[in-house]
Amino acid sequence: MRAAKKLTVAIAAAALAIPATSAYANSTPVKDGPGAAKVIQIFDVNWRWVPNSVALREGNSKFGRQHIAKGGSTGNTTNHELTPAAKRLWVIAMEKVDPGTHSNPFPGGTLSIAHYATPSGVKRTMCVVDDANGYVYAGKNYGPKGIITAFWVNGHKTLSGCSRD
Repeated sequence: MRAAKKLTVAIAAAALAIPATSAYANSTPVKDGPGAAKVIQIFDVNWRWVPNSVALREGNSKFGRQHIAKGGSTGNTTNHELTPAAKRLWVIAMEKVDPGTHSNPFPGGTLSIAHYATPSGVKRTMCVVDDANGYVYAGKNYGPKGIITAFWVNGHKTLSGCSRD
């Protein structure tokens, strides 16, 4: 019993020592709003045991659902999917804790990747960029901006393989 108690305390102490590096850990809650601030979907993401709500907002040509639907900045609608299967991969990418699966392309921003294979065996990498900075629309802060873009690239790439959307 005594050894089990020590083990429990050691595990709890180790868990507390893991830094909460998710940009969402201390941000304001996601709030629904009008126009581009409209929340289309909330993804409950647990990153290093820190729960976060990451929004997919209506957005515009530069972020969110509209940006993804138009094929991102390249106009490639083939690899910019809004399907339920793609969205499950977004969450998998955002929840990864393996080294080399996240980077910070700008303050408050996170690029996350996940490797996967299609049913026919084609290797791909899902790339997701989200922004934890406050989104101000019409003078009001609606909490974290959320998902900027999400797209896949062929092959199992590193973070640098997701440089263009």
